[in-house]
Amino acid sequence: MKIQSRRLFLHNLAYGSMGIPFGFDLLAKDKNNPNRFQIGIQEYTFNRLLRGGKLTHLDYPAMVKKELGIEHVEYWSRPFEGKHTDRKFVGELKNRTNGEGIKNVLILVDEKHELDHEKKSERDLSVELHKSWIDCAAQLGCSAIRVNCRMGGDPNDNLNRAVDGVGRLCEFAKNTPVKVVIEPHGRNSQNPDWLLAVMKELDHSHAGILPDFNNFGSYDRYSAVRKTLPYAPAVCAKALQFDEEGNETHTDYFKMLKVVHDSDFSGVISIEFEGHGVDPIVGSRMTKDLILKGLKKARNS
Repeated sequence: MKIQSRRLFLHNLAYGSMGIPFGFDLLAKDKNNPNRFQIGIQEYTFNRLLRGGKLTHLDYPAMVKKELGIEHVEYWSRPFEGKHTDRKFVGELKNRTNGEGIKNVLILVDEKHELDHEKKSERDLSVELHKSWIDCAAQLGCSAIRVNCRMGGDPNDNLNRAVDGVGRLCEFAKNTPVKVVIEPHGRNSQNPDWLLAVMKELDHSHAGILPDFNNFGSYDRYSAVRKTLPYAPAVCAKALQFDEEGNETHTDYFKMLKVVHDSDFSGVISIEFEGHGVDPIVGSRMTKDLILKGLKKARNS
């Protein structure tokens, strides 16, 4: 008989009876349903304001609702400043979003210890560190945490290491509403086929992929997003720069949103604006406008 650790026992006790379904909601039966997609935003968009003390982590959700009319928010791990294990602090954030009618979507987790590290001791440490983010995300009502697998190296060896680290974290998360999703974020993880191979090996209900419009490196971004959407709880609509007509210069948003629309994905399309020299509110508005125009064109085509 396998004996659970006290932490895992309490964790499962807290979330095991929630009765929340875990399958990705990918059956967009009516592709033109106006409620099929929601526009969200990623906190990293405002990283310079957060680092400069012009915006606080707790004030971020209400700010984006007021300035952008967005009610689906994603978080970044850094602005928590280690308080993600403080249930009182996380509870305050949850209370604020509840009060504003805001839905918490996911957390981008950037831990310095990698889940696919070549050393098992490092993977062990990474798994333990990520467990607290699962608990934080569950308390907030998020559907996922985003993790990195960017150590690289031989693709097959790297795949096995990723399956080990991510798989153990998925097992920890399996009695919560929180999925563990890998973002294309460098080295092998930029290869959509490598990501799909990881999903196949994991074969776990709590494993997924977070497609990012601009993070597939030299691989065809439109094909990559199409391939990975079946594993996506959300989509990252990254924007870096706009031309004089308001089009994003790295991604053809009309072509990309046609890919998203024609898939079976339904859920949050989340803005992540990373442009320099442009106010993040302005850049986010421009990105939101492009998303709306792209979806409208896709529906009418």
